[in-house]
Amino acid sequence: PIIVGDPPGCNVQRRLRCDPRWMYTATYSILRGNTEPPSYPCVSHTMSNSHRRPMTSVDAAWLGMDRPTNLMVINSLLFFDVPIAFERLRSVLDTRLVRRFDRFRQRVVAAGAPGTGSYAWEDDPHFNLHYHLRRVALPAPGGDAALQALAGELMSDPLDRNRPLWRFYLIENVDGGCAVLGRIHHCIADGIALLQVLLSLTDSEPDAEPVPLTDEHRPKTRRARLFDLPLRLAARVAGQGLRAADALLNANLDLRAGADALLQKLESAGLLTATSAAIVAKLLILSPDRPSPYRGQMGGIKRVTWSNPLPLAEVKAISRATGTTINDVLVAALAGALRRDLQARGADAGMGDLRAMVPINLRRPTDKLGLGNEFSLLYLALPVSLDGPAARLAAVQQRMQLLKNSPEPFLVYQILGIVGMLPGELAHQAVNWFADKASCVLTNVPGPRQTLYFAGAAIRRLLFWVPHSGDISMGLSIFSYAGSVTLGLDVDEALVPDPERIIEHFYAEMAELQRLAAVYRQAPPSAAYVDAGQAL
Repeated sequence: PIIVGDPPGCNVQRRLRCDPRWMYTATYSILRGNTEPPSYPCVSHTMSNSHRRPMTSVDAAWLGMDRPTNLMVINSLLFFDVPIAFERLRSVLDTRLVRRFDRFRQRVVAAGAPGTGSYAWEDDPHFNLHYHLRRVALPAPGGDAALQALAGELMSDPLDRNRPLWRFYLIENVDGGCAVLGRIHHCIADGIALLQVLLSLTDSEPDAEPVPLTDEHRPKTRRARLFDLPLRLAARVAGQGLRAADALLNANLDLRAGADALLQKLESAGLLTATSAAIVAKLLILSPDRPSPYRGQMGGIKRVTWSNPLPLAEVKAISRATGTTINDVLVAALAGALRRDLQARGADAGMGDLRAMVPINLRRPTDKLGLGNEFSLLYLALPVSLDGPAARLAAVQQRMQLLKNSPEPFLVYQILGIVGMLPGELAHQAVNWFADKASCVLTNVPGPRQTLYFAGAAIRRLLFWVPHSGDISMGLSIFSYAGSVTLGLDVDEALVPDPERIIEHFYAEMAELQRLAAVYRQAPPSAAYVDAGQAL
């Protein structure tokens, strides 16, 4: 079909490649009884720059989640025992980041039909690496407290929307060494992809020569899918009301193989009918999270802190003794830490669990390195209402298992795509609706098992902080590296003025779980032990 008012040859397939958000308006128009879809100038005909690439709807959703109090920026911090030469760091970023990945030379520009909130990637004609790499120094003596204060201050600053959305800081005078803070906007890629990008900057030896990047191994920047499949899935879920949109979607559209494979998998499993409708209904009726000191009016000033590295072998020993996973152990310890903090602040921890928003990676192990967002979000009820480490550990294990076997991540991913296609105010409301159902964001990312080198220096410790949307005031980020695991915590200072207490409670909970593991080693874990463990 030809869109009325468009240049010759601009059919639906081309329309969607140019501006995926057009389908949102077209579907709404059809449901209102109009026989013709709306006519907008095709993006490709309004673009003067041939290097523009449309932003995917999911990536656009993360771009639109920026708030003055919550920035959608993934922050990472690398610790070094020795100083790093500024020019060497600049050379590494130039050769291994800027020249490898187009996104780090591109800015975000408005594109598409007026009022749709469409975006595209465009080469920055004024790109200057000096702007994206800054050099700062801590005042003497330069300990963790000073570094945490500086990191919180830098993480509170928004990135310049007129430039590529990333920045690195070389922080000197850190206990005789230095640190590197990396800040990359979530619309460029999710945490798993950015971890791979970060690792591509490192070496396994201190003086390794840069490996030439061949076309075969060159990282791919993901192009926009045809609206990332969300409306096709949404049409099937909604049923009668969206059949017209579904018919339009099935006309002359060539969805890429990955989307077709996902659709076939969901259809063969029968997940596009009653199950999908049930998931949507579950999300719609899910109440806002319980009141707590972590919910309220935010101030926009970030406080960050982190734990000492914990030996991963000790966490594994607990998981083996209790018949759980490493993730179960760490999440149970966090639930216990939050319970202690709530009690210390006078809140009734027993009035109900706290909900966490948990990112779920949707990439396959065989997928090549590439940018973009390929993950979904789920809600996990942290058992802060349960008394005793054994009860909390058992609850976490059961709840995580249910989430792993749920088709919910695929549907939520499509919903995120729809959010990215909504006009500004509707998108804002949708983000708030999602965020209102959780009190924190929780993620656990496994990192390299061996020590890596960056700009010739060994990375002593590596941690990151996950961004959080809407009015969520707290992010909990677990990261394992070189035989240790570290907890990173970032909070809004107005609601959580002393995040260090949560870290101390986390240590105490890990000690409780070690004692519980010692009991389990005397006899296999059982339901009786779970009950008895409440007294531990």
